[in-house]
Amino acid sequence: MSDTTSRMDVLLVEDNPGDAKLVAHHLDSSDSTHLVDDIGLTHLESLGAVEETEIDRYDALLLDLGLPESTGLETLDRATELVTDLPIIVLTGMRDRQKSMGAIERGAQDYLPKSDLDGDRLARTLRYAVVRSRQQRTLRRRRDQMEFFNSILQHDMLNGMNVIRARGDLLADNLDGDEREYAETIVDWSDDIIDLTEKVRSVLKTLSEDGMNEMQRRDLGAVLDAAADRARSKSPACTVNNHVTDMEVAADELLEDVFGNLFLNAVEHGGDDVTIDVTATVGDVFVTLRIADDGPGISPGRRRQVFERGQKGSGSSGTGFGLYFVDSMVESYGGRIWIEESDSGGAAFVVELPRTE
Repeated sequence: MSDTTSRMDVLLVEDNPGDAKLVAHHLDSSDSTHLVDDIGLTHLESLGAVEETEIDRYDALLLDLGLPESTGLETLDRATELVTDLPIIVLTGMRDRQKSMGAIERGAQDYLPKSDLDGDRLARTLRYAVVRSRQQRTLRRRRDQMEFFNSILQHDMLNGMNVIRARGDLLADNLDGDEREYAETIVDWSDDIIDLTEKVRSVLKTLSEDGMNEMQRRDLGAVLDAAADRARSKSPACTVNNHVTDMEVAADELLEDVFGNLFLNAVEHGGDDVTIDVTATVGDVFVTLRIADDGPGISPGRRRQVFERGQKGSGSSGTGFGLYFVDSMVESYGGRIWIEESDSGGAAFVVELPRTE
């Protein structure tokens, strides 16, 4: 398959030699170099010949509905079975709006009456059909990828975490003192990871079905308190001062994990006794939160870079997923996140989230 900005290879299935010559003439005479530099045309007279053709080398199929083997939409049905990944543009000698809509519903990218053809319109229709088809294939591939990752979360991660949790629960019942506390920590963290995995699976499932999670009213103070508890469970010596109350933002159930990742990032890089101060201001459209710590801070040159996938600080034991996840989720809420220097010289993560009315 060629690059549509330089060359396009088109397969024409047309049993009328005169109509085939007319299509070739239109493409040869089209002033459409702004759309595609060169269009190559291969003419076949039947769908049977298509079965013997190397379809992968073509970018689009021009299809006449009146062929020796079949006529009307039956021809289109047969063609879609033969060329599943090739955009099909129907050519017809009749003006029939009902049939044109039927063709689109059954998989055609476009429907052109032969009497309306000219070079520019034909080249433009081919170009747009190819672009749309590639976009659709990309969306299908992404949906397949999300379904695959969802399956991994279900069968590998969730199953494994449930085993870990069960063993931790068993140990907690049979140990005393510090060992019992360690086992209970395993259970608590297993519960957190299982819960997060289920939430991510829900997001992946929604996106794979071409939808979006519905935004809800979230009590920001309660969400921040829950996220702070998670940080304290990892490092009891850390201090989280949450000054945010009586504020609501529009987000989904993963918002607690967004802030949980920010607090845990501060603990990891600022030390077990790090102090985190959370404040917020309310504007007409957005709530702006400032999560400031007294850790070593982040240099200006790295402040945008840390949100990229796989990025992590030197000596970090993490995967580089946490801040990438935070940035992705905040953007999905219609918000923004950036980093400044805190008053104590540490890092201040500034999160802008849409208000609810």
